Formats: sequence, C-alpha cells, structure tokens
Amino acid sequence: MAKQAGPFGLGSHLHSATRIAVTLCVAAAGPVWPGAIAARSRQNATAPDCVSIGKPRPSVGYTYELTQPAGVRSQFTSYWDDISETASRVRIVRANGTVIQANEHHIADDVLLLDKTSQLSATGAVVATTVFRPGLVGDTGFRACAGRSWPIPSVTASYQSSQTKASSPTPAGTLRIVAIHEAVTVPAGTFQTVHYIRTSQSTDEYWKAIDQGVVVKHVGTLPSAVVTETLVSVK
Repeated sequence: MAKQAGPFGLGSHLHSATRIAVTLCVAAAGPVWPGAIAARSRQNATAPDCVSIGKPRPSVGYTYELTQPAGVRSQFTSYWDDISETASRVRIVRANGTVIQANEHHIADDVLLLDKTSQLSATGAVVATTVFRPGLVGDTGFRACAGRSWPIPSVTASYQSSQTKASSPTPAGTLRIVAIHEAVTVPAGTFQTVHYIRTSQSTDEYWKAIDQGVVVKHVGTLPSAVVTETLVSVK
C-alpha cells in the first residue's frame, strides 16, 4: 500500500495523524535512551564538519509537488506558524481543505524526539492525538554534523480520536546524515542542504535547506511504491 504523505511525506507508523507527525519534527530535555545517546556523543564528539540549521520563515508558504505511484500528482502548501526546541505548529493547505499539525518534542544529542502530535481541524479543534513513550526519533534538530548516525528504537505509540483508541509499537530503524552543504536544485531554486536518510518501515531520503530548515526534496521508498516530494515555490 502506498504511504500517505504529509508535509514532508514520511509514511505512517500507525494512523493518519502519525503519517505527518514524524517529518514535521524538523526543528527540540534530557535523553530518553541515555546509554545510546552517551555512546554516540563520545563517538562524534570531535566531528569536524557541522552546521547550524535555520527555522522556516513564519507565515511563508512552502508549496510542494507530490508524485505518487502511477504518476499521480498533487500539490500542498505548508505554513509554519511556530517552531522551537519544544514544539511546532504547521498549517497544511490542500485542494480538499486545511489541517493543522501541532507537535510537542525535545532534542537530545542533536536529534529531535517526538513526544506528542495532534492533528487539528482548520478551526483548531483536535481531531486525533498520538503520544509516543519514550520519545520517537524523528529528525535532525537545529545542528547537523557530517557522518553522524543514530539508532531509532521502537517505542509505544498511543493513538486516540473520537472513534478510535489504540496502542502499537513503532518500527525500529536508523537515522543517518549522508552529507552537509550538498547543493540541490528543485523548482523553487538551488539550496545548500543537509542530506540524510531515515530508515524504518520505509526508507526516506531527505534534503533539508540549511538556511530555512525545511525539506526541499524527499524520496520515500516502500517495497511496492516510491513517493517523491519537491519544493516548487516559497512565497
């Protein structure tokens, strides 16, 4: 089954709220798996090549083209209302309506761990919520160093909506930085990026603009499908 894409296109671990949660963790105390984090910190303490990652511009529209299997194409626009070390809020505007994704997260060892994600209606009403215990490794934080990698442990995801309540383990995997300062050209322009791969239920390859902290290109691969997203405009 082809995955349903979110603002940056990561596939589902559980439900539709979770589908768009993990890739929204682009921006955010204490480690949730201290042994693994401490070991990685010692291993990478002398990483020679690091960059600081910026934040999306408030209220600017980032428009993406989504290409699904069989060449089906559509567009959506993301407006980042808030993003910090502990939370983010983004409005996703599609042809069939608007949804809001509100996340709570924290940063440990330069990676963002997702604690809670809520899918809201266009008016701000809560539609569904997923809580991750401990935090789910989602994305790079505000700093990236060449050659870094992290394990993605399985955690418990508890989903709740007005009709459904369920808990399930998320798949384990890895998060790996392939390169930094990698130039990528998309319809919206040429960007200096952090190139990284997140592997769990699917293999998702990302190129994130260093200056604005948004993904400009994403390729998601499942056993039976490939989904791509590219940034086509910033306005």
